[in-house]
Amino acid sequence: MLALAAALAGLLGCQTTDEHPPFLAPCTKNCPVLPPISGGGSQGGSSNTGSDAGTGTLDGQVFLTDSSFIQGSLYEKRATVTADGANGSPVTAIWEGVAPFDPFVLEGVARVNSNWLSVRPDVDGDALPTYQDLQTYQVTSAKLGLVSATALDAVFNAVSTLRSESSAQIIVFFRSASAGTPLSGLHVTMANAQLGMYATATGWKIDDGTAVTGASGLVVFGNVEPAAGGSTTQLVTVTRPGTASAGAAVQFPIKVVQGAVSVAALGVQL
Repeated sequence: MLALAAALAGLLGCQTTDEHPPFLAPCTKNCPVLPPISGGGSQGGSSNTGSDAGTGTLDGQVFLTDSSFIQGSLYEKRATVTADGANGSPVTAIWEGVAPFDPFVLEGVARVNSNWLSVRPDVDGDALPTYQDLQTYQVTSAKLGLVSATALDAVFNAVSTLRSESSAQIIVFFRSASAGTPLSGLHVTMANAQLGMYATATGWKIDDGTAVTGASGLVVFGNVEPAAGGSTTQLVTVTRPGTASAGAAVQFPIKVVQGAVSVAALGVQL
């Protein structure tokens, strides 16, 4: 049976950026590899309760991703950062995007297990509105990413298809929950995605029903349509064919917003 732990690419840890998803904030001791969100079983899920629930403050910086979706440069334009607030209403802060690049500061953030933060650029351009999942009950500082439209379009071009600007796009890094390293050999699906694109040693590959994650553990779900009933979360299903756990499947929720990108890192415990 697979057990999953979900965390946003770019949360926290002592790892270096060439080993893990984007914008890992520094820590000095007891650094979690991928903080757990979803549990095992046939269907995992996020919980909006944490071991230190309440109200907190979150600060950080905003970056524009490069084509790896792992690294990036400081975003030099204005953007609005939004999180779920402890009082039940969203809280916002402004990233000014000008030197000396002072951190944004979010006050009144809900300290919960799963808080999907959004970063929305004030000016349309290469930066796409991006959602990222933070465990705000234990995170007080974060480096958030804005996904580059140019970088994302390069993935679609590689498989001879086009990105729908009105649809949602999902970028997922699959990692070992214990080691934090990329996890290969997984087959993953998302029901409302037009296509799944797997990063392989020879380039991007469209899932034909037999694709598995490569050495990078990276998959992009393209042109994801809205869920029935208007739900803003959809389930991703993970299996590991060709192993003793091949018959097991675990599902976990991902934020899906039309016209925006969601980024997540998923820690898989075998």
